Amino acid sequence: METQRSMSKLNILVVDDARFIRERVTSMVREAFPDFSVMAVENGTEATRAMQQKRFDLILCDWEMPEMSGLEVLQWTRSQDDYKQTSFLMVTSRGEREYVLKAIQAGVNDYLGKPFTREQLVQKMVKALDKRQQLSPEQQARAAAMLEADKKATPTEASAPAKMRSKPKGLAQLRNSEQTFRCAIKDLNLREVKVVIKNEGAFPQVLEQVVVDIEQLSGDSVARINGFITSIQATEQKLDAAYVDVNVFFMDDDPDKLAHLSKYIASVR
Repeated sequence: METQRSMSKLNILVVDDARFIRERVTSMVREAFPDFSVMAVENGTEATRAMQQKRFDLILCDWEMPEMSGLEVLQWTRSQDDYKQTSFLMVTSRGEREYVLKAIQAGVNDYLGKPFTREQLVQKMVKALDKRQQLSPEQQARAAAMLEADKKATPTEASAPAKMRSKPKGLAQLRNSEQTFRCAIKDLNLREVKVVIKNEGAFPQVLEQVVVDIEQLSGDSVARINGFITSIQATEQKLDAAYVDVNVFFMDDDPDKLAHLSKYIASVR
């Protein structure tokens, strides 16, 4: 196992069973830190094997993976003498308190929720590596410059024009056992979606199981996801409100669906 590394040549391990996520994270890390060595693997078994063959300075690991979960990878990592203090970032769509507590108890250093931006990823990496004084002044300066550029390129909610703020993030079809509702996507993440449907006198019901077919604005299909209705609310305080907001919580854990969905979310942010 490698024991001597220069401060500028840090080794990063990316662990995720979704190929798109692995490629996206790898690309983001290399853009921010071109002198880092990045290795990506698709499951926990490959991750533990890689860590036995090479010394890594930072691990970016998905939680939900077949065979060996991210939590199990974390627990194995902390059981190894060479990795007891290594920075470990859990990258996941799960943000429930019980999951966060489990990760903290197992020794995680930080949490990064999906979907995420390059700015958020770089900030977490800088925080983790700075704490152990593993970044050179040049690397710190480059990361700071990239973060500043990302902030300038991305308008805030407050500064964006009203027309831009209200622009839908895509189109979808909401299907229950009886009918199909055409809708526009108001907000979307890997766990739930908020859509708006036209008031035509018929609505899905709270706690009803539904299927959401998410489409690109071009009309191409992105993902078909199973879920259930968590809330329904009129967009106006009027008896004849023209539109109704519907929140759907996703029940699918299919890695391919989540990979497509994550890619779509990144494209409409």
